[in-house]
Amino acid sequence: MNSIYIKEKLQKLEKEHLIREERIFESPQLAQSMIDSKEYLLFSSSNYLSLGENKEILEKVKKRMDSIGLGSGGSRLTTGSHKVHKDLERNLAEFIGYENSLVYSSGFMANLGFLTSVCDDETIVFSDEKNHASIIDGIRLSKSKVEVYKHLDFKDLEEKLKKYPNRNKVLVSDGVFSMDGDILPLDEFCRLGEKYKALTYVDDAHGFGILGENGKGITEIYKTYPDVMLVTFSKALGASGAALLTSNLMRKYLYNTSREFIFSTSISPVDTLIILESLNYIKSNKKNINKLKDNVSYLKKKLEENNFDIGGNSHIIPIKVGNEKRAQEIFKKLMDSGIFLSIIRFPAVPKNEAILRVTPMANHSKEDLDFLLKKLKEFVK
Repeated sequence: MNSIYIKEKLQKLEKEHLIREERIFESPQLAQSMIDSKEYLLFSSSNYLSLGENKEILEKVKKRMDSIGLGSGGSRLTTGSHKVHKDLERNLAEFIGYENSLVYSSGFMANLGFLTSVCDDETIVFSDEKNHASIIDGIRLSKSKVEVYKHLDFKDLEEKLKKYPNRNKVLVSDGVFSMDGDILPLDEFCRLGEKYKALTYVDDAHGFGILGENGKGITEIYKTYPDVMLVTFSKALGASGAALLTSNLMRKYLYNTSREFIFSTSISPVDTLIILESLNYIKSNKKNINKLKDNVSYLKKKLEENNFDIGGNSHIIPIKVGNEKRAQEIFKKLMDSGIFLSIIRFPAVPKNEAILRVTPMANHSKEDLDFLLKKLKEFVK
């Protein structure tokens, strides 16, 4: 192996303050978590509803585990389809309001699976400039032509749509943008899709389980449904995996053409059961959703009162700090104070536009939030 070549690449990353270190959790992702043998207040997890450690869900899963086995045994097209997969797909579609759904091993695979199956070199894909990396990679792999429009700028999007009156068109966007915390105006997005006869696709990984009165996601806020919508189970539901919600026709097409689905081992029956029980929990219990919303509202209000430069209109709170070196210094001071949160650097955001990405959870106390605010005032202001 040409190790010199790799060393040079690593040295470049170190010089640009872009080296990441692995952090090892020794507990569930709790409000107070054990990381590298030390207790931290955790403000970087996507376990938004604190369901990843929910004992009620865990007990229900334990009672059913003996009857379903551990592994899936193969892909869904061979031996990997279990009754619990179908139960999940049916329940999920009914809950959100679609005809059907198709479960994937991860959100990344689901985005790739849709884009590489539906889009080709005859397709024009219109993509928000701040879409997730998995969407960007899926478009590249599809070999379609891409028109990148300015972030949430529908005037720019419409001008680009007008250029292709007689082409196959797909509009693609995050529902909640994972770095900025912005929520897509879904009604306007879908209106443009209908006007210009374009298929609409939304990745609601960070909205599902949280947005709306019942946690159904972005569709519940706007009472509008894109043609295909992605949800993940690794955020609000505290599990793993993802699904595409769509029509029976589109599901049949993806089932037979999506390479990321066809050639992947299906998620295990145990993981599927965890997802099902987590879904049942939020369907019958709004306590965690309401607690998360209270925590987010409280922390945002305190940050604004103290003149922090925050963005977004969701439960993801970005605090702008500037260059990568300063972000690393703030991160270290927070770690030394017993706070673990994410610093987001290039390539997730543009160079010299690093942010602290704060993600409160349902199980955070007001004391936890106040302590975070105190330390942010010390180290960021």
